[in-house]
Amino acid sequence: MAESALSDAIDAAVGAEDIILLTRARFALGELLFQQERDAEAMPYLQAVVRTERVDGAVDSEVKASARMLRQIRGIEPRE
Repeated sequence: MAESALSDAIDAAVGAEDIILLTRARFALGELLFQQERDAEAMPYLQAVVRTERVDGAVDSEVKASARMLRQIRGIEPRE
């Protein structure tokens, strides 16, 4: 259910051309999949978040957390 709602939020953010909402929705879905150990499914969402840059820092925490999860998936850091 949460996965479907997050997918809908991603679609809505794309339609609204809202990069902050899109990034946060991608992060939430990637984090959910990561927590469920569905790493292959989580990676594209987390990678998309990491590629997002905002001068105002609006999504810095999501970018940093996504980078950390990607390092854990790749075995660079221990999984928490």
